[in-house]
Amino acid sequence: MKSKTSFFIVLLTIALFQIIYAISFAEPITFTLIHVNDTHSHLDPEAKILPIDGNPTQVQLGGLTFLKTALDRISAADNNILFLHAGDAVQGTMYFIKFNGQTDQIFLNHMPVTAMTLGNHEFDRTSSFLAEFRDGLSFPVLCSNIDTKADADLKGKFVPYQVFEIHGERIGIIGLITPEVITSSSPGKSVQFFSPEARAQAAVKDLQRQGINKIIVLSHIGIEADIQLARSVSGIDLIVGGHSHTLMGDFKAFGYNNEYPYPVIETSPDGGKVLIVQAWEWAKVLGRIQLSFDDEGTIMSYNAQPLLLIGNNFEQKWQDTNQDGIINKNDDYTPITAQNAPDKYQSILRYIIQSGQAGILIPPDSMKAIYTQFSSGLLELKNTVIAESVDDLIRNSNNSGPGPLIALSMLNITSSMGAQVALLNPGGVRTDFEAGEITVEMVYDCLPFQSTLVLSDLSGQELTQVLEDMVNYSISKEAYNANIYAYIAGFRIQLNPSLPQGSRVSQIEIKQSDGKYQPLELDKTYRLVTNSFLAQGGDGNSVLEKIPNKQDTGLIDADVFLEFIQGTTLKNPTEELVIIKE
Repeated sequence: MKSKTSFFIVLLTIALFQIIYAISFAEPITFTLIHVNDTHSHLDPEAKILPIDGNPTQVQLGGLTFLKTALDRISAADNNILFLHAGDAVQGTMYFIKFNGQTDQIFLNHMPVTAMTLGNHEFDRTSSFLAEFRDGLSFPVLCSNIDTKADADLKGKFVPYQVFEIHGERIGIIGLITPEVITSSSPGKSVQFFSPEARAQAAVKDLQRQGINKIIVLSHIGIEADIQLARSVSGIDLIVGGHSHTLMGDFKAFGYNNEYPYPVIETSPDGGKVLIVQAWEWAKVLGRIQLSFDDEGTIMSYNAQPLLLIGNNFEQKWQDTNQDGIINKNDDYTPITAQNAPDKYQSILRYIIQSGQAGILIPPDSMKAIYTQFSSGLLELKNTVIAESVDDLIRNSNNSGPGPLIALSMLNITSSMGAQVALLNPGGVRTDFEAGEITVEMVYDCLPFQSTLVLSDLSGQELTQVLEDMVNYSISKEAYNANIYAYIAGFRIQLNPSLPQGSRVSQIEIKQSDGKYQPLELDKTYRLVTNSFLAQGGDGNSVLEKIPNKQDTGLIDADVFLEFIQGTTLKNPTEELVIIKE
């Protein structure tokens, strides 16, 4: 009897040990999360000059066509993925102007999108547009800090959060939108927006009551707001963000200095670790992070590898030496292919692959017919006449040509956001308009950089210094056009380029709502709208670069100008805003 008892004790001990072992060494729940944000109707890649193996190389970067190829590859290799879009799918290219979001619908529906949240630019058109856009998507759209019950078109179109299953594990995903949408877009008065923090915390508690302990926030509130969210709301494991177009991760091999690491790691009020990721803009970067959770919903480990999406067409300037020792040079960017320069082509491919920071892509065959249909449709749009000019709009030093009209369009669209003055750099305006018809293509040739409009609050003293810096840059050797100093709207100034640096700008007067001008007050705060190039310190604008809490509206300069002049007759401004004194 004793031996039987001992035998059963041994069996029980072994069984208990196996249970404890299984619990202690349970396999983590692992899956890959991939994400994009702010794709803004960019089907086509953008031509960019990147340093590849020490040589300036023109590449094709980003766009929905390359994104589709990248997702096809990842999905074929790993079926345990979540693919999230953090908002602003639309607005920003002629594809949106021509096709009203259809291109984005179709391309996104051909991708394995798990869920999307709303961006502010989803509200740029009417509620009926957004309702139709939402109805055309084959995946859920999440937003917890919005109330659309009073809007007949949008009622019931969005849910605050949704639960998804992967590996048999339930994962809660919560959507958030920036409250700035009220001023940066046109949602109308029937849609209400609420604090992201309060609504996120409420959604987290709802999910936790359902026994869900792995929670992702899909947000379109910007990186700084994401960081604040992580610090103020308990229960979040990961924030997948958008809105601020933030480049995160190490891309130094391609000349980019990261604004933030990928991921940013913060601590929540309950002491938990929160990861924050974002994937720049226009599908130039595909965010990718592999996550491992334990049974308690804690992130045990992660492997982060965001990728630049680069095409396989390259151009470089080149020089070589012939058999007679004569150096041949080509100062234009010319194609480098496997046929005309096989060694150089392979060297470029090798550098990109070995960097571990980029993928080499070609447009997907599966989308060629659809892409051709849309791209050929743009030809008609490009030739569409939208306005007429009775004058030759020629760029010169006295704030004339397209520049001041562009500045006025910037001020016009942002005045409801509090903008009082507008400033545009001469190099941002690339062509003149001769008297006659103005087409869509002419507008985009004039403003080719897809710069966004940025709002900055600065003192009168700082605004004066910004203008001084612009004049100083314009008379330097680096300036795009040394005869032009600045394009402005909403104020007037007097310039004397012959005076010493720092004293060339005077008599700054701000235009009031009644049309009269008042002298600038040095200690008063003014709201300036400019383009993203200047806001980031372009053309030597260190003052603008350092201004805190700038607001990127996401509005594209060319789109804004196109809408501003549509159906109008243009002429040179009669009001002299920049008075040149020699």
